[in-house]
Amino acid sequence: MLQAFRDNLKGAMAIFIVGLMMIPFALFGVDSLFLQDSTAGKAAEVNGAPVSEMELTRAVRIQKQQLLERFGEQAPADLVSDEQLRGPVLTRLVNRELLRQAAENGGMAISDADVNQMIISTPQFQQDGRFSADLYTQLLRNMGYTPASYKALLIEDLLVNQHASGLNASAFATEGDIRTLTALTQQMRSFYYLTLPFDSVVDQVSISDEEIQSYYDDNQPQFMEPERVSVEYIDLNLDDLAQNTGVDPEEVKAQYEQNVASFTASTKRHAAHILIEDGDEAEKKIAQVQDRLNSGEDFATVAGELSDDFGSKEMGGDVGMTDGTTFPEAFEGALSELEVGEVSDPVETDAGTHFIKLLDIEDTNPPSFESAKAGIEERLARATAESTFVELLEALPDATYNAESLSNAADGLGIEAKTSELFDRQGGPGILSNNQVLAAVFSEDVLHDGLASNVIDLTDNHVVVVKLKEHKQPEVKPLTEVSEEVKAILTKQKVENILSEQAQEYAGALEEGENLEALATEKGVDWQVKTDVQRNDRSMDMELLSHIFTLPKPQGSEPVNTTLTLANGDTVVAQLTVVKPGELPELDESQLTGIKQRLAQDIGGAEMATYQNSLNDSADVEVY
Repeated sequence: MLQAFRDNLKGAMAIFIVGLMMIPFALFGVDSLFLQDSTAGKAAEVNGAPVSEMELTRAVRIQKQQLLERFGEQAPADLVSDEQLRGPVLTRLVNRELLRQAAENGGMAISDADVNQMIISTPQFQQDGRFSADLYTQLLRNMGYTPASYKALLIEDLLVNQHASGLNASAFATEGDIRTLTALTQQMRSFYYLTLPFDSVVDQVSISDEEIQSYYDDNQPQFMEPERVSVEYIDLNLDDLAQNTGVDPEEVKAQYEQNVASFTASTKRHAAHILIEDGDEAEKKIAQVQDRLNSGEDFATVAGELSDDFGSKEMGGDVGMTDGTTFPEAFEGALSELEVGEVSDPVETDAGTHFIKLLDIEDTNPPSFESAKAGIEERLARATAESTFVELLEALPDATYNAESLSNAADGLGIEAKTSELFDRQGGPGILSNNQVLAAVFSEDVLHDGLASNVIDLTDNHVVVVKLKEHKQPEVKPLTEVSEEVKAILTKQKVENILSEQAQEYAGALEEGENLEALATEKGVDWQVKTDVQRNDRSMDMELLSHIFTLPKPQGSEPVNTTLTLANGDTVVAQLTVVKPGELPELDESQLTGIKQRLAQDIGGAEMATYQNSLNDSADVEVY
């Protein structure tokens, strides 16, 4: 169908369409092809300056490509969708435009000479070390730019980067800043605390059916079943085709006989050597090796002590197998004349002088039919499957285009279509958890228009087509399904209320001057004391520790009392007694300079964020 449409696009019709395409070139020039949307379709206006839809689309595409390169198939479908990326990317473009305007208003500019020099010095635009105008134009065309639009974009980027880097580089940090930061980040706190466990009162709590029904009725959005779909899908995979492809036993036998007929027998020899490299002491070492071997000493021992081949001496001189082509000609020649266990006379090569020992001989023969059968069957099946896969891949787009059912399309191709159970946007079983497939399933075409997806290329040998079978909007789960969940929520609330009342009672006693240790002992509650704890102490419950470090510093000898309900349902009563500032250790000049530089970078980043926020606050930004 689609191919027929393409084939009919010939003759007068083709000439007419090409003529229409030439009108913009004749009237407005080539740049009109790329630049006409810059003022027509606006995504936003920043102080009257447009951010075009074309610019936004290009930036979204680049952002998506970067995410896919970073995360691959594991990138969440929602994360890389155009709808998800559009907002953050547009915000970045608006911020960039505000910085550009601020740079221009501040009198900053980039000379044409500098920009031109940067372009001709870019390695991607060079051939044989020289700038190539043809390559430059071709690469820009591939990216959707003309030389004029690319140069304008480059100037803007340079202005923005120069302005931002100038602001960042103006930040600095003093030794006083470092000491202040150290006093805060390395601060130590000492405190007492007691824990009122969730389990200590949970048995006192009961939940009625009426309470469950009431909570369910009042909080139904909390128990929503998400949007779910069921799909038909065709999963065309070369590996699956190969596994399900039968092979004629006669073909297997014929292939085996062909393999045997073309088999070339060979002999492989397993060698070891002792290498003496050329040098002043070479003759002496050669004689020493010869004497020790003549006396019957073990070859591997001599090699380990005297060989200059550090790669093999630790293995007794073993250099592995050779089919006659691995080593120098003189080495191979001497080796071929040895019997197993024999050692050669000294043999000279460019590497030095060798004593060669033949460890073993292995004659290669064609494998038996039984040992070769499985491999031949697998190769023949895959070859047949590859041909079938190509044919199906060519037919699949037309077969599924506007298909009422993928089952019918699959039947026509002689393959299987599957139907999934309901699943949500987090994915279904198997291939339905793939991010590319999920993106297609929840696309406008498939989800709302009821069309079959395009053929989704997961790999070179694996494609999928999906079509909506059933679409269920979000709905409230029935009470029978969530009653235990509701009961657990209500139980937790009641327990926390009981424990909170106890905690407030204990905190009140502490405010009146009672000692926490004595109070805990009186109430029969476990208590603990922590001394000089830092905010990153992993031995502590981080929820409690974070809360302790939000408390104000005790004034004089008066402790600071607090209560906290933890995520696990326990409630803590704590008493902060001491706060000690962190101290900067003794540092040499280079260490101090390094810390200053890192702190200055952090300050610069914070100042840049503040500056950007001030530009945003004073700007007139309209998003369309």
